[in-house]
Amino acid sequence: MIDFIPLIDYTPFFNYSILILVLIAFWQCNNGIALHKNIVSMNAVWGVLFTLLLIFYMGLRPISSAFGDTVNYATGFFNIQRSPQPFTWEWHTEWLFYNLMGWFAKYSDIHTFFLLCAFIYVGSLWIAMQRIFKSYYYIPLLVIFSMFTFWDYGVNGIRNGLGASVFILAMTYINHLPIAIILCAIAIGFHNSCLLMVGAAVLAWFIKSSYLYLLAWIGCVGVSYAIGGRIQNYLATIGIFGDDDRFSGYLTGSNMVGEIVQMSMVFRWDFLIYSVMGVFVGYYFIFRRNFRDEYYHWLYNTFLITNAFWVLVIRAAYSNRFAQISWFIMPVILIYPFMKQRFWQNHEKILGAALLVFYAFAFYYNILK
Repeated sequence: MIDFIPLIDYTPFFNYSILILVLIAFWQCNNGIALHKNIVSMNAVWGVLFTLLLIFYMGLRPISSAFGDTVNYATGFFNIQRSPQPFTWEWHTEWLFYNLMGWFAKYSDIHTFFLLCAFIYVGSLWIAMQRIFKSYYYIPLLVIFSMFTFWDYGVNGIRNGLGASVFILAMTYINHLPIAIILCAIAIGFHNSCLLMVGAAVLAWFIKSSYLYLLAWIGCVGVSYAIGGRIQNYLATIGIFGDDDRFSGYLTGSNMVGEIVQMSMVFRWDFLIYSVMGVFVGYYFIFRRNFRDEYYHWLYNTFLITNAFWVLVIRAAYSNRFAQISWFIMPVILIYPFMKQRFWQNHEKILGAALLVFYAFAFYYNILK
């Protein structure tokens, strides 16, 4: 366990480290060298080192309420550890996460378990970016690390983070369908919300019109603003996730009972503006710059579908947890065109400016606010 860094400084240390890396990448872009082969090779090596450091830093954090639900997961872990019942594999909701936790509770310790979670969460994204961008993966991975919710879903919403990361990796195996299916099953085994991500990806694969999805997303914004409360009440009653009633609890606000942090169940304009960044970037490159990349279109359409679902329940308690289903995909939407095609004569400088814009929300929420 890493206990020599004061708890009050633990998360800020990560945030300021990312700020420094973003500023270095901006400097490289502004000097027109970010995409030079020697810089790309150097960044690729640094990307491996930083990823490993991050895995250990995140996974070996202290057990403290400073990391949100870390203490709740730890409480469940210790309850299993103290139980006289032997470990048995069980098939139930989010089976993979709880079976892993049960096994480690009986045969290992809490810090090794959290280290494994960090390894899967961060490592899956590292592999995914390598598969998509090859040796140019560092800047896309940095964009993922610099999203304002990245740290939270490694130490707080752990199950959601694990599932979404594995799903992102699954999306890179679209040409190897058996592997993609296995990874999707693993993602759902970590968190039920990945069912929505998988469903959106399947729909986007067969219905490919980005224009249609963009119109649908805009329509969902209007519908949600007008009658979003009624939609939430309806969804809360139909049991969309079967016996798992957590979704209904978020929609009605009952899940906030007893929580330290209470969220206002209002139309979240701030989160919507953040999502608009991904919607606009995809629109700009696909419709204004005529970027023809079937894989990117599929990613963008999947993002629009998942984000549109969140828009419909935007007033839910902790609605960022539903937004995160699409926000996990958004960093790839933002950076993909920049890394696959040169659009401007001063392409690197515009890439650098884009990195700062992409990071601005995280800088405000994680450092200024």
